[in-house]
Amino acid sequence: MKEEKYIIEKAGRANPFRVPDGYFDTLAAQVMARVDREGVPAGSLCVSPAGRPAKVRALRPVYYAAASVCALLLSAAVYLHFASGPAAPGAAQAVAAAQAPDDGFDEAADYVMLDNQDIYACLSSDY
Repeated sequence: MKEEKYIIEKAGRANPFRVPDGYFDTLAAQVMARVDREGVPAGSLCVSPAGRPAKVRALRPVYYAAASVCALLLSAAVYLHFASGPAAPGAAQAVAAAQAPDDGFDEAADYVMLDNQDIYACLSSDY
């Protein structure tokens, strides 16, 4: 509150900023005349008549080249990934044999509460 009172005492309540009469009536025409006379500075991000920034339009071929290179690298990586088969012809069969399918024996043994000694006793006895 002190600051506001100080400012009001020094400057008063009147608005010190004023605009000449009719300023905004001719502003657009003055700006357009100045742009036409001076032109657009090089390297500015002015908007083209098509609605796109000038720099974006100028870099369009670079963007197309970069997208093409990315697509080429991606397709080569996918091709090389799927085209390279197993290291040796029998490698897939060896891996499949090492990973025996789960036939449920362990679950059945847990269900009937058989441990290794019981299984050995069943296998060794004559029925």
